[in-house]
Amino acid sequence: MKIKQKHLAPMQAGCLIRIKTAMDSFKPSERAVAEYALLNPEQVMQMSISEASQNIGVGESTIIRFCRVLGYKGYQDFKLRLAQDLVEPVHYIHENVSFSDNPKDLAQKVFQTNLKAVEDTMRVLDPEMVEVAAKYLAGARRIDVYGIGYSSFTAHDAKLKLARLGLIIDAYGDAHLQAMAAVSLTKSDVAIGISHSGSTKDVVDALSSAHKAGAITIAITNFSPSPITRAADIVLLTAAPESAFGGEVLTSRIAQLCVVDVLSVTVAITLGEKCLGLIEKTSEAVKKKRY
Repeated sequence: MKIKQKHLAPMQAGCLIRIKTAMDSFKPSERAVAEYALLNPEQVMQMSISEASQNIGVGESTIIRFCRVLGYKGYQDFKLRLAQDLVEPVHYIHENVSFSDNPKDLAQKVFQTNLKAVEDTMRVLDPEMVEVAAKYLAGARRIDVYGIGYSSFTAHDAKLKLARLGLIIDAYGDAHLQAMAAVSLTKSDVAIGISHSGSTKDVVDALSSAHKAGAITIAITNFSPSPITRAADIVLLTAAPESAFGGEVLTSRIAQLCVVDVLSVTVAITLGEKCLGLIEKTSEAVKKKRY
C-alpha cells in the first residue's frame, strides 16, 4: 500500500536539525555545503551566495540545489530559516566532555544532552505519520519488530508495550530470525525496523523482505533519506546527536524509546476502551510476580 510520507524532518524542527537528518540525501558537493553550514552557521548568515560559493569551494548552483533538497525556495529562504535557529542555538554538550571533567559536570552534560535529544525528537516527529502508523498497528494480524545491538533493546520495549494492548507482536534481535520472520509476513501484518543510522544492514534487509511480502513497514531512524527509509511505508524520525564518548549509544535509545512511547499511547487511544480491560489484566498478572 502506498502511503504519502515526508522523508525530511518537518519545517518546525529547525534548519540545523533538517540538515543533520538529511545528510545521506546530499550529493558529495551538496554534503560539503551541509558540513560547512553546520560548522559555521553564524558565518553563513553573513555571506552572500557568491561568498559562500568561494568559501566552501562549490558552485552557486550547488548551493541552490542544497537549499531546495531541504525544501527551501533558495539561498535567502535558507538563511532566514537558519537565522531562526540561531536565536536559540543548538549545543550538543557531549561534544564538550573532557577527561578533566568532575563527576558533577559529567552528570550535568549527560543529562542536558539527553534532554536535548528528547526535545529535538519531539520537534522532528511527524504526528500525522504517528497516527497513520498507530492505525495500521491497531488493525494488524501480527507485528514484527527488528533491531540489532542497542536498537534491539528498543525493539523489545516496543514488544512489551504493545503486547499489553492485546496485540500479537514479537521482537527479533538476531539477524537469522529477522530474515525468517520477515518473509512469512502478509499484507495483514506490520513490521517495524529500528536503526539509528538507518544503515544497519540486517535490519534494512529484514524490513525490505517484509515490504516485499506485502506488510506495512515502519522505520524508526535518525536519518532520512537513508537505506531503511527506502524500505519503509512510514518513517518516524528521532533527533539524537552523536558523541565522541559513545557515539549514538548515549542518546539514541532515549530518543527511540520516546517515539515508542508516543506510538504505543496513540495505539491505545486508537483501540479505545476495549484495550482497558487488557491493560488491567496484564498489570494484575505482573503484580503477582512481585514480593
